[in-house]
Amino acid sequence: MARPRRRAAAPPAPESGPDTGTDTGELRRQAVHPGVFRRRRVAALVAVLVVVTGLVIGGRVLIHDAGLFDVEGVSVTGAATLSPDQVIAVAAVAPGGPLADVDTAAVATRVATLPAVAKASAERSWPHTVAVTVVERVPVAIVATSSGDALVDTTGAVYAGVAPPGLPRYVHGIDGPDDPAARAAVAALGSLPPAVRDQVLTVDATAGSGSPQVTFGLTGNRRVRWGSAERGPDKAAVVEPLLAQPGHVFDVASPDLPTITR
Repeated sequence: MARPRRRAAAPPAPESGPDTGTDTGELRRQAVHPGVFRRRRVAALVAVLVVVTGLVIGGRVLIHDAGLFDVEGVSVTGAATLSPDQVIAVAAVAPGGPLADVDTAAVATRVATLPAVAKASAERSWPHTVAVTVVERVPVAIVATSSGDALVDTTGAVYAGVAPPGLPRYVHGIDGPDDPAARAAVAALGSLPPAVRDQVLTVDATAGSGSPQVTFGLTGNRRVRWGSAERGPDKAAVVEPLLAQPGHVFDVASPDLPTITR
């Protein structure tokens, strides 16, 4: 008698779950995610904008309306011959207004109009002060002008001011920092050893066809022919020991061959 056939076992049903990737509910959830993310990003952006707007409005109220950061004073640094009151008066910073509204560039420009000021800057020093810094000119000589005596600084600029004692007098007029003779005279003065500079009474610079030639008038009716402004350190090295000898004219225009005329 023939045995009945066994039916082939059905293949196992695929498992559902996170490892198979075939669950239809998971597919639906994946299809929804992009829209959800977009909505969340929009909501976050709106929240950030609200916070930023609140901060801006709050900052405006604190700085401009509440008076917590108003100008209460001006500080001055770098002034030597100038008094702080002179600088503050020209700075013209009105007290009581918001510090944030102060035009610091305009303040610096006004302060720089003072004759003795070579450079000026201004900045806000929170919470209540405008800080002004000045760099004053350094006078090296006196020069006669149509308005009276004026000062000459290390750049050759001519400006009004009270001369400190001991400054030499520049013999000729100066056209300003672009004057070659003035530049040569200032450079030569700067090269002199301090002990010699203290003896200088006059400075003369003549501009011929070549480089301006500088001559110093010293105490004791002595003169130093410096020549051009070139080789200043070499000339400074020989002029002091040369002046220790008797003579009337001391020529260091050629520092390799200095001469003395008695």
